[in-house]
Amino acid sequence: MLLEGLKNRPVTVWGNGIEGQAATLFLEGRNCTVTVVEDPEQIPFSGIIVKSPGISLYRNDIKVARQYGAVFTSGTNLFMEAALLLPDFRPLLVGITGTKGKSTTSALTAHLLRAQGNNVALCGNIGDPAIAYANHLGEYDIVVVEMSSYQCADLQYSFDISVILNLYPEHIDWHKTHEQYFHDKLNILAHRNPEQSVILNSRDALTAMYVKNPQNAIYFDALNTIHVMGEYFYKGTQKLFKTNVVPLRGEHNLSNVCAALTVVDQIGGDLSLCEEALKTFQPLPHRLQTVAIKNGVTYVDDSISTTPETAMAAMSSFGYSRIILIAGGFDREQDYTEFAKFVAKKEVKVIALPQTGVRMADDISMAGGEAVLARTMQEAVAKASSMARFGDIVLLSPAAPSYGVYKNFQERGADFAKLVNEIE
Repeated sequence: MLLEGLKNRPVTVWGNGIEGQAATLFLEGRNCTVTVVEDPEQIPFSGIIVKSPGISLYRNDIKVARQYGAVFTSGTNLFMEAALLLPDFRPLLVGITGTKGKSTTSALTAHLLRAQGNNVALCGNIGDPAIAYANHLGEYDIVVVEMSSYQCADLQYSFDISVILNLYPEHIDWHKTHEQYFHDKLNILAHRNPEQSVILNSRDALTAMYVKNPQNAIYFDALNTIHVMGEYFYKGTQKLFKTNVVPLRGEHNLSNVCAALTVVDQIGGDLSLCEEALKTFQPLPHRLQTVAIKNGVTYVDDSISTTPETAMAAMSSFGYSRIILIAGGFDREQDYTEFAKFVAKKEVKVIALPQTGVRMADDISMAGGEAVLARTMQEAVAKASSMARFGDIVLLSPAAPSYGVYKNFQERGADFAKLVNEIE
């Protein structure tokens, strides 16, 4: 393990965001001499480099540095090593990943586990980085870690319970190819031992394609496991409780709840306690969040949506309501063909934003649907407001990342909410 030999040694931390800062504090606490760099030109060609997750593993400068003997690791790897090196007790480690739904499922899982009486930390790609908890692991019974594909890619250890929610093509700018993205995402399973389990979505086709014959696999959303049928959650044939206790919209979120319940069940928890716990769960912002009702029109922020699949799931959650969709953003060369067919069939009116807007609108028009272009979010909200009738849903579910115009999806959602609240 790297961590055992790091004390009193020089270490480079590449990236000074929240994970880089947390890694620096941790390493300085071990008497390491830490140099923080943000300029790739300053990367040393030797020694240990703790790389922030936003920096792609596949950059040429990383390849060159490795050829010269530099060793790259991550804050998540240091956290895992710190847990494994605890002499007496260590918490149960739960890692949750998936192209979509991982933040909600991680928060749900932590919430339900706390309802069982456990002291639970929630960290990783949600909130504080995992490395921020490395010196406090003895205080917790369970640590739930949300894992992005960037964090999975160079993971060198495995969680006691790994959860994979789904796989869709994403993040080609970081991983270079969709195949590499899937491979990197599934690296969360690469170092499992026979005692460690994996929880998988029985209904996700790409997961079934890429995860072959997994040992100790538990499935959710299958008839013999935890699933939804009609208005109830079931464990096999055992009826648990009604789905209407879930304060989240959409079938995809019921699937996320099934995953969280499966974690509780896997550790021997009492599923009957989850009914009341679900009633008190606070939904995360920018995920099908109603921001205002103006003149009988409901405005919904789903800025977290960065793929066509998530936008389609968002639209499906509103049943037969009339929808005006604001979509578009950074162009990752995603395929919008099925999205366009879905929009046309559902008779959704689309207001398309740059960069993907023109391509999106063309695909929708080819499918027989209706789309107009807007240059800015301000223009899109104004157009949506003028088009909307009493009872309509104006939904921001971009089906594309926010980069280029906004710093992140949170900033995009906040801009949408601000503009909506200015409507008279």
